[in-house]
Amino acid sequence: MEQAIYGEVARRGHGLRAASPNALMAEGIASKLDLPDTIPPGDLNWGKFVRGFPLPDYYVLARTFLDPMASRGGMVLTHALFIPLDEMCAVSSLSPLFAKLHSTAAECIGPLEYLQVETSSGTPVAPADLIGTANALTAGGPGPVVRVGVDGFEELIDALWHNLWPSIRRSFAFRLSFGPNDVMVQPSPVLVCTPAQRQGQWTKHPIVKPSDLVPANESAKILIGQRSIAPILALANDLGVDVQSFKDLGRLERLEALFPTANTFDALLSVIRMVDGISSQKDCGERLKNQLIDRFSAVLPSAQPSQLLQLRNLDFAGFPSSAAVWKAMAQVVGDLDFEPLDDLSAMELVTASVDSDRAIAPWREAASAGLGIAAHRTKPTVYKAIWRWAKANSKAFFTALGVLPDDSEIELRLVQVAPKALAVLNQEALLCALVRKRWLTAHGAALGAIAPPLEAVQRQLAAEVDQTSSQGIRAAIGNATPAQVLECAVKLKDARLVDLCAELAWKCPEMLADIRCEEITEQKIWAAAIFKQPALWNSPRNAADVRNTVLTRLESGHAVESGLLDAFSHTPLANLSGTPDRALLWSSLPAALLPRYLDATACGWLDTATATAFNMAPPEPVLECAIVASPRLQQVLGDELKPFEIRLAIVASLPLFGEEALVTWLGNTLRSIRALSTSQAEQLGGLVAARGWKLAAEFLAAKRDDYRNDLLPALRRCEHLLDFYLRLKLKLSTPSRAEKWRALEREACELYPDGPETDELWSRAGGKNYQLGKGTQNGIARWHSALSLVRMGSGPKARELLAEMCQDFPNNEPLRLYAQDTDIVGPH
Repeated sequence: MEQAIYGEVARRGHGLRAASPNALMAEGIASKLDLPDTIPPGDLNWGKFVRGFPLPDYYVLARTFLDPMASRGGMVLTHALFIPLDEMCAVSSLSPLFAKLHSTAAECIGPLEYLQVETSSGTPVAPADLIGTANALTAGGPGPVVRVGVDGFEELIDALWHNLWPSIRRSFAFRLSFGPNDVMVQPSPVLVCTPAQRQGQWTKHPIVKPSDLVPANESAKILIGQRSIAPILALANDLGVDVQSFKDLGRLERLEALFPTANTFDALLSVIRMVDGISSQKDCGERLKNQLIDRFSAVLPSAQPSQLLQLRNLDFAGFPSSAAVWKAMAQVVGDLDFEPLDDLSAMELVTASVDSDRAIAPWREAASAGLGIAAHRTKPTVYKAIWRWAKANSKAFFTALGVLPDDSEIELRLVQVAPKALAVLNQEALLCALVRKRWLTAHGAALGAIAPPLEAVQRQLAAEVDQTSSQGIRAAIGNATPAQVLECAVKLKDARLVDLCAELAWKCPEMLADIRCEEITEQKIWAAAIFKQPALWNSPRNAADVRNTVLTRLESGHAVESGLLDAFSHTPLANLSGTPDRALLWSSLPAALLPRYLDATACGWLDTATATAFNMAPPEPVLECAIVASPRLQQVLGDELKPFEIRLAIVASLPLFGEEALVTWLGNTLRSIRALSTSQAEQLGGLVAARGWKLAAEFLAAKRDDYRNDLLPALRRCEHLLDFYLRLKLKLSTPSRAEKWRALEREACELYPDGPETDELWSRAGGKNYQLGKGTQNGIARWHSALSLVRMGSGPKARELLAEMCQDFPNNEPLRLYAQDTDIVGPH
């Protein structure tokens, strides 16, 4: 090692006085080897002291003492040794080196040579204040540490140096100091001794307590030799750092204690922060750092929102990669339950996810990605939380809206858990945010929770203008009663509300109980409801009266919902049989719907006619046509369970019911009725007579021949429609002899239109042809003349004439009847 002497130099004050031949480093450091400051007044009794400090390649170890030969007081001599720094860091005991330092002015005379010293590996005796010094050095206060008193300082330094390690020895500095002002010179001392009289100057610095008997911490144990530094140095090596200060020692000691057992979020986060602070270079300690990242990522799933917030400014600057942490955090956020108890932390997490002033970019990206994951979960917890944040008037609501994916499914999940009531300070801000995101369904849900139904829907209509979209309107009215929904539809007149009412009426038909349909929107609602569920035609309390209101408005020229008229036509309300001024409505109804109304009304009229017996008014012509054409008429008339007189009264009320139809009906009906009562028969005969139905009368006459004596009262009522023969045959009346002869005359004219001489009839009967005369008379006149002769006895006998006629026409019943009538042939 090299050496040098510093002291008074003429005209320069304190300077280099002598040095070994190669002690080039001795130049320029004289000020560092003088007293630290002017000696304060008073008897300080500081004596001689040792000092040590590093240079770039050497460590300076020196002893300073007063120079009794100096030209003025306060001048000192310093003997300094310049030990190569690497070798000095390996020295475990300073005692051999201290022994080489001069202590008197006499020793400083003479040339200086290069020195070689055999170092010692022995353990110095620990001075009493070593524990106090170790405690002060590791306490972490502002440096330097102050030992009061100079005596024993050399022994303390030797004992302390023995327990130091190479990397800290490289920067360890110590010396005498008279006060805080003189420690600013670099390198700053770590440990100083100060005269007892100067202790009051150090109130802000840690003071060595000689009375300390127990090391205050694990680091202090290392400094007094009670604990090995090896594990800490190994950890430092793993991190690629040196333990160059007692602060480093403390941090590494705590890290070394925590690292093996850290298995919770908080513990591992502390370890990460410590590692990041100790080893800030990414390429240092990669193995250990990656291991730590893996361990931390493994415990992240158990983290709460408040814990995740602790990561927002953790940039992992000293770690080669933190991607695993952020990936795990994104999943953790996605798996959060978002419980109400965590709302404060969750809201802060969400708002920080977009605030570069509050969180670093990787953390923000992880938080945002996590919200996206949470949004796609089936559990609705995050959506419930978002509504709670809105109630709390937190920016988290708006942030969440911005972070959540623009997905209709995501919006639907938010809507599904919307609250019934939502009190917010700034409604417009909340609603505008939803509109900007084009989440109009959620906008409606928010309005439904904020405002009364009518106001909510009115405001929603202003936002949801697309008529093909109605989900937001449905959400806005979701909390309304059916009556309130109906009120909204009627007052706001929006087609989407009409459809909504119709759907709701299906489940709650009583909501339509009080509609009057004087207003067209109510008409549209009822129409839509009927088309969705035909049974809803009867939802109003008196559906027929409400229908009549609509029809009255139609007939009077007011606008009427055509869809409602169409809906009526498919329901029992198409039956207008009981509608006032029905006859005036037919021309007002749409032509396409008229057949259905007429069919239904025809059936209704028949039902009424059946129920009210004879108290029915004849239908108007257009309805009568429908009744006559209706299959229902045939069903009613053919219903054997209905009294005959009622069925006949129905026929009587229908002038368009034809004679042939009556005959057909009677043919079927009389087969099932064994006998008509007298009143029934007279009713039947009266109808036939009133209509002048000769064919029907003849039908009845033919039925009488089938031994239906019950039909005689009917035949008597319509006998004038029968020819003489039938009346005579059926004994419906007693004709005079003249009437009988006239009937015979008509029959003869039909059988022998050319007269009685046809086929020699007259002569065959015993008459003479000359009796008939000759002339230009037609057959009718000739028969009239001939029968007059027979009646007066001038011609053939009536009996012989009829016998010949019966022979010519053996199947002619009238001839046989006349041949047996005594008024014509006389008594037998």
